Amino acid sequence: MMLPLLISASIAFAVLLIIVGISSKMSSGKDELRDRLKDDKPFISDDQIQANIRRDLRMSKSEGLNYILERVSIVRVLDRWIISARVASRPGDVIIKSILLAGIGGAGAYFASGYASSGIIIGAGLGSLPVVNIVRKRRKRMAMFAKQLPDAMTMMKNALKAGHTLTKAMQIVAEEMANPAGEEFRDTVEELRLGLPISQAMTNFTRRMPNDNLDIFVAAVLIQHEVGGNLTELLENISKTIRERFRLQAEVKSLTAEGRISGIVIAVLPIALCVIISLMQPDYLVPLFKTETGNKLLLAATISETIGFLWIRKVCKVKF
Repeated sequence: MMLPLLISASIAFAVLLIIVGISSKMSSGKDELRDRLKDDKPFISDDQIQANIRRDLRMSKSEGLNYILERVSIVRVLDRWIISARVASRPGDVIIKSILLAGIGGAGAYFASGYASSGIIIGAGLGSLPVVNIVRKRRKRMAMFAKQLPDAMTMMKNALKAGHTLTKAMQIVAEEMANPAGEEFRDTVEELRLGLPISQAMTNFTRRMPNDNLDIFVAAVLIQHEVGGNLTELLENISKTIRERFRLQAEVKSLTAEGRISGIVIAVLPIALCVIISLMQPDYLVPLFKTETGNKLLLAATISETIGFLWIRKVCKVKF
């Protein structure tokens, strides 16, 4: 009985050491940059400035791994998620963490229980944690940006009425608004100042922060840049449109609340029943976790629950 626990504890300690090692390696680059910034120099050449403003878009610091990851489409999707979430990690780092957590956690569960299905379930759950964390931060950041966008449009409209240029109006938004809106507008202004064409800068903006309302703003700016027009009036109309879309979204959310709650109940009910039965009669569910047949049924139930929950969410999600 003590041997599986000892193995599990050893594996957990190994995972902790690996994570600490990876974090230390990643922070070493930040320490090097901090030391360079502290080093006062009398003159900085143009080449050094250009080297500092270039973004390192590599998927991994390892050239061999970077060569492989750049040719995998799903890794490029993960890279866009990381950029949108503003997470200080590369896709290669996230993939390595997922593989380590999945492999070590799955092996620990297998040695502790003796069943491969338990190792698969635990390994899949632990391996998905780094990606789930990125998705959660990305979703939270995008939701905050969507709420700030109407105010940003109003601020830009007022700046244009005061006689400022488009770049200056965007700079005012970058300086006055909190993140993430201020951060995203600041990056766009910096790209324009460095000589990037406005079409490319706006395209990069929408790639960093995918948002339907932002697409409307970018399309209006590019059309005004190509054919002319009253950008102030356009921004005012866009701001009103975005606020009306928020009103409709709130109404749709209230109408689909029952379906969304049903999905949550379906997902939580089996877990709650399992916990309650385990507390009332601990031996009742032992065959479900200690036998091969029980583990297969548990895996099938987990997959079915996940599919059902995601399907209900898709049905209740109205696009307009």
